[in-house]
Amino acid sequence: MRDALGAVQSILVLGGGSEIGIATVKALAEQRCRTVVLAGRHPEQLEPVADDLRAAGVTTVDLVAFDAADPASHEQVLTTIFADHPDLDVVLLAFGVLGDQDAFAADPVSAAEAAVTNYAGAVSSGLVVAQLLKEQGHGTLAVITSVAGERARADNFVYGSTKAGLDAFAQGLGDSLVGTGASVMVV
Repeated sequence: MRDALGAVQSILVLGGGSEIGIATVKALAEQRCRTVVLAGRHPEQLEPVADDLRAAGVTTVDLVAFDAADPASHEQVLTTIFADHPDLDVVLLAFGVLGDQDAFAADPVSAAEAAVTNYAGAVSSGLVVAQLLKEQGHGTLAVITSVAGERARADNFVYGSTKAGLDAFAQGLGDSLVGTGASVMVV
């Protein structure tokens, strides 16, 4: 739960290797955030990041396996994280793949896989997180999206379309949480 001055004390980063996610956690560590859960496909590769966060003042850093492209696993993984870390203040949804439009055109399956990660993975994990935040009575799901979702361009329209869908989903999810103590912030 946030401290008496409103500072975030705990955060879960879905996409724990995200540069934006790591920078956000470091900034929060300067403001007394002390518990961090980094969830990513290869948690063993996040150990150097965990060491950096500890050096920045974070007292507890846990590394958890999480695959955005495997929506069937999200409920179990996230429920376990919340059970192990009650009272998470913020869940930062920071995963996504940019990909290459020419490669997507040449391999439509890879485009669909990117859409599963960027959109379907966010829908699945976002719904689970929203329910868990409602149950604890507080917390914010911060969803990192992209200006590419405002207007898809020829050089990245697959990526842009996934971010446009993510924007709409996150806005609607936030509306559905009004009055529950949980909220959504679209970044």
